[in-house]
Amino acid sequence: FICSVTNKKPAQASITKVKQFEGSTSFVRRTQWMLEQLRQVNGIDPNRDSPEFDLLFENAFDQWIASTASEKCTFFQVLHHTCQRYLTDKKPEFINCQSKIMGGKSV
Repeated sequence: FICSVTNKKPAQASITKVKQFEGSTSFVRRTQWMLEQLRQVNGIDPNRDSPEFDLLFENAFDQWIASTASEKCTFFQVLHHTCQRYLTDKKPEFINCQSKIMGGKSV
């Protein structure tokens, strides 16, 4: 999965779900949403290290699996920072996430 931002003004951020097939070194784009469409990030269980999580968008619900729990944590940190930086209103809700992801705040 990728969170990307353009260099053009105004900046546009998007979330892209990619898949790497076994035996391949390349990635295939599966789906893409604008960051403004993200409504909720659900870490599923803050007390257990697992790679699974859910993203809720304006008109879609999508289940994701990171390669590792650590990769999921890194993605959440980048996603949270990107939302804080590029979204002025309607920031997504982060639920069931470990507090370290949001800089130590309880969520």
